[in-house]
Amino acid sequence: MQATMVNEHPAAEGATGQEPLTPPALPSTVQALLRQTMDLALSCHRARNLEQAEELYRAVLSLEPAHPDANHNLGAIAVECGQFLAAVPCFQAALQADPKNRQYWVSLVDALIQAKEWALAEDILEDARRAGLAGDAAGELVERLVEAAIERALRALPKPGRLAPVEQRAEINRLFDEEKFDEVLRLGRKMIRQYPQCPTGFKFLSAALMRLGQLGKAIAPMQQALRLNPIDVDMLSNYGLARSLKGDLVQAEVLLRQAVSHAPGFTQGWINLAIVMRGQARLEAAELAYRRALEVGGAAPGVLINLGILLGEMHRFTEAEECTRQALACNPKMVQAHVSLGMLLKDQGKLAESLDVLRGAIALCPTDEAAHSCYLFVANCMPELDPLERYAAYQRFNKHFGEPHRHAWRPHANDRNPARRLRVGYVAPVFRTHACRPFLEPLLENHDPACVELFAYSGLVELEDEVTDHYRTLFEHWADIGQMSDDELAARIRADGIDILIDIAGQTKGHRLGTFARKPAPVSLHWLDSGYTTGLTAIDYYLTDAVTVPEGAEHLFSETPWRLPRTPFVYRANPRAGEVSELPALANGYITFGTLTRAVRLNDRVLRTWAEVLHRLPHARLELNSGNFSQAEVREQWWPRFEALGISRDRIIMGFETPPWNVLRRMDIALDCFPQNSGTTLIESLYMGLPFVSLASAPSMGTLGASVLSAVGHPEWIAHSEEGYVNKLVALASDLPRLANIRRELRAQMQASALMDEPGFARDVEAAYREMFARWCAKQA
Repeated sequence: MQATMVNEHPAAEGATGQEPLTPPALPSTVQALLRQTMDLALSCHRARNLEQAEELYRAVLSLEPAHPDANHNLGAIAVECGQFLAAVPCFQAALQADPKNRQYWVSLVDALIQAKEWALAEDILEDARRAGLAGDAAGELVERLVEAAIERALRALPKPGRLAPVEQRAEINRLFDEEKFDEVLRLGRKMIRQYPQCPTGFKFLSAALMRLGQLGKAIAPMQQALRLNPIDVDMLSNYGLARSLKGDLVQAEVLLRQAVSHAPGFTQGWINLAIVMRGQARLEAAELAYRRALEVGGAAPGVLINLGILLGEMHRFTEAEECTRQALACNPKMVQAHVSLGMLLKDQGKLAESLDVLRGAIALCPTDEAAHSCYLFVANCMPELDPLERYAAYQRFNKHFGEPHRHAWRPHANDRNPARRLRVGYVAPVFRTHACRPFLEPLLENHDPACVELFAYSGLVELEDEVTDHYRTLFEHWADIGQMSDDELAARIRADGIDILIDIAGQTKGHRLGTFARKPAPVSLHWLDSGYTTGLTAIDYYLTDAVTVPEGAEHLFSETPWRLPRTPFVYRANPRAGEVSELPALANGYITFGTLTRAVRLNDRVLRTWAEVLHRLPHARLELNSGNFSQAEVREQWWPRFEALGISRDRIIMGFETPPWNVLRRMDIALDCFPQNSGTTLIESLYMGLPFVSLASAPSMGTLGASVLSAVGHPEWIAHSEEGYVNKLVALASDLPRLANIRRELRAQMQASALMDEPGFARDVEAAYREMFARWCAKQA
């Protein structure tokens, strides 16, 4: 990383596809003069003629004041001359013109560090991290911030004050171990009054507040404890974890790296550092921290499980499974280890084994919510499970996690006027870059503010990113709920006077179904993620359409299906997808089928059916492209499954590329799965001109594909048997001129359909919300 690197080329398109700000066009003669002057300035700069280079950069800025490279390189000259604060406005002007340029961010943070403006440097580096623009330089910048912090701490060590008596500290320790946190708070405050220069009282106070879920109140005593002892590794670690829970991951990393620098054998410090690194999506750094924790602290089951989860996220499933089995060997009754193992087996397509392990987890602890939710996820991918048997598992979830709260339901005092502006709340694990974004964002952006007042209840602040910043602009009210219990969140929703409460997580990670079980709003509904019922009878409606949940399927849902008139969701295409390519088969001479789906959907019936398609088309090939197939050792596990079906290796392509647009350009026909249809990737395939055939099965995960095809005007691609599924695919593949024409026309058909009618979908949803609320009002009369 070089903060004073000279930018010699116009900034390229940003990492998220957002173009740099474009100034008004200059006359061609002025543009030519500007280019000549900039070239001369760069030559002088490279030749270390800084005075002449500065004059020329300023000449460029006189012609185009927002020129990003001229501003940046002026700042670089200031840094080279030791004028660090003078460089800051130059780098800020460069970022104003081109906010997606990584080098500009790095240069600004570097100048602030050298100017000893450490707090501001941390804040700006955090902004860059959230925007995904810190890049590889983030680690080096944090190291420099850590070095500066350690140096400051050692200089600032105060003289030892009067310590609290050992007996008093022992008593509070005992109460803390007994989880009597209210007593710890009382005695901690007493100790602070008696011994204000002793950090122990502040440590106990902050620790108890953290355990009671009062993160905001814990921050001040943590800061005071560190002022009294800046090298207290427990407090550095705890405060780092607290900052991470507030979403300040750069500051959290600086604190935690201080802790493990002062005490390399401090196991909890390494664990917390790994958590923060994972939150920053720096997975290799997180792995190193977890392995360091294992080195210094031994084979702790909790650390092994977390490392296994991390390795799974890195698609290193064999290693992940080994870690998790090691944790189980240490503690065979650890439910979390069984759940983690079940999900890792799921990621490898070992569905029956996964379900058995998850059943075992539930047997160990019938009240473990994560075990139930994971079991439900995998059960939806098992074709041999009868729909009623599958729904019974959802009813068991309701028995354990829904019905126990029914006694606490209270009447709602909302204004019973259905014609007024409704207060609508959306609850999500986190509003960020996610597979739901192409569906959620267009609805929120097209909501009529005269019709609805929007509230966001967002869970995991530490996972927020630059997309979160955009989501914040779409809501009038925003609550970070990650530190709230279900009771506290339910009380907050009641206090906000929410009329319609929408769950967009379902049985996925980070859901708040426990809050919905308390019925905090007059009307509640589930929509979008997970794609099936929640199982909770406390939720009133499931927002869908007549294809996804046909008449007569109501007995498979705990909620009442509310069928929208045209489509159950709207889709916004990724602007970086690019153009549709010509049909690859015309040049290749053979058809390439393909899927971007995860291994969990590839059950034996799906593979057998796809093999039959390949047998019927002996020159066709199949590409499986997703994170589950990124590792060679995992691919080796899949070859025998195809070979057992008579399909040779040379006809199967496995791997992982992202983004997927070029992958889709080399496919001819997309393949859908069953009984759980593919999701976002299926719609992306359509947008890139790939038709697909969907085998409609049990609502609603098995009818998603049918709904999409109906919305875009191609119900003829819906099959109702495996034989029909194979025949329709073979027919599509056997008529290349027709297939090429479909590819050319499919995107326009999609754009003209209800599936991409954003304002129309928002009106349909708002009408549904109003009618739902009107029905509630009528019942209260």
